Amino acid sequence: MVVAAGARGVIRTPSNNSDDLLVALAQAIMFASPTLRRVTETVPRQRSTLQGMKLTERELQVLRGMSEGKSNAEIGRDLFVSEDTVKTHARRMFRKLGARDRAHAVAEAFRSGLVC
Repeated sequence: MVVAAGARGVIRTPSNNSDDLLVALAQAIMFASPTLRRVTETVPRQRSTLQGMKLTERELQVLRGMSEGKSNAEIGRDLFVSEDTVKTHARRMFRKLGARDRAHAVAEAFRSGLVC
């Protein structure tokens, strides 16, 4: 019916959530615009946001220690674990956050509200 009236298509969303509508609209605009498609294909995709990230409690403790400027040894003493254990938790946390290093992980954590 709407196509017969001149519309090129219909945007359907699975719910009445306005965020879903905005995402669908943005996707439709990008699909319809060859210029935007080319630009977005050259921009590297960001890793998933931290809101849905599942860090363990221990990984969060290590991240908080890093955000306070503590060394791995200091974090280990605070948590009663070895420095190697802290490094293992940090490596796993970096992978989950998509972080390159400590500074990147801490910056992402501050941006997302994981640490204050």
